[in-house]
Amino acid sequence: MIATQKQRLESFVRVGVFLETNPVTGPLSYTGPRETLEEVVRRLREHAGAQLTGRELSRAETRLQAQLIQRIVDRHMRPIVAIARAQIEPESDVRMPAAIRMPKPSARATRILQASDGMIEAARAFEAQFVANGLPADFLARFTAARNELEGALGGRAAQVSAHVAATKALEVQFRRGRRAVDRLDSVVRASFDGNEVKLATWRAAKRVQRVPGGSGARVAEVPAVPAVPAVPAVPAVQQAA
Repeated sequence: MIATQKQRLESFVRVGVFLETNPVTGPLSYTGPRETLEEVVRRLREHAGAQLTGRELSRAETRLQAQLIQRIVDRHMRPIVAIARAQIEPESDVRMPAAIRMPKPSARATRILQASDGMIEAARAFEAQFVANGLPADFLARFTAARNELEGALGGRAAQVSAHVAATKALEVQFRRGRRAVDRLDSVVRASFDGNEVKLATWRAAKRVQRVPGGSGARVAEVPAVPAVPAVPAVPAVQQAA
C-alpha cells in the first residue's frame, strides 16, 4: 500500500476510535455512516492485501520469465545456432535458413517466443543433421516444451498484474465510500458537540488525513507502532553559592 493510501485508512480508523469513545445523545445517531465506515475499513484491508500479493506475485513471475528465457537461449537456441553456423560454408551444399540465429540479448519474452517458433520450424527440415552433430534425438520436442513453459509464465504474470490493478481500483472505490461516510458523520459530530471546542478539535484531528513526507507515491513498510518514550522530568538548576 502506498503511503497516501495508508494515511487515508488510518484516518478512517481514528474516526472509528472517536465514535467509540464519544457517543452522541439525543435524536442524532452515528449508526448508518458508522456501519458503512466499518465495512469500508474491513474491505480496504482485504484489497490492500490483494494489491500487495498481486504485486509480489507479478514480480515473482517476472523473475521466472527471466530464468526461462535464459534457459531457452543457453540450452536450446545457442547449440542449434552453433551447429548451423558450422554447416554454412562457401563450398557446402547445406544452406540453413536465416531464421536459425540468436535473438538480441535484450529481447523480451514475446520476442523470444517468436524467435523460438521461427527457429523450431527452420530446424525441423534439418533435424537429422542437428542430431548427427550432437543434439539429442528429441531436441525439438525439448525446445518446444521450454517455449511453451515460457508462454505459460507470460499468462501467469498477466493474471497477477490484473489482480493488482483490480485491487487498486477497488481501493479507490472504498476510499470514496469512506470519505462520504466521514462527511455524514461530520454533520452529526458538529451538531452534537456544538460549543465543545475540545471535542471538535479532537474530531478534526481524527478525520484529517496526514500529509506524507517524500511525495504521494512513497511506499511505506508495515511496521509495529513504537511505544512513546515517557518524558524525563526537568532537572532543577544548581543554586549558586551565596
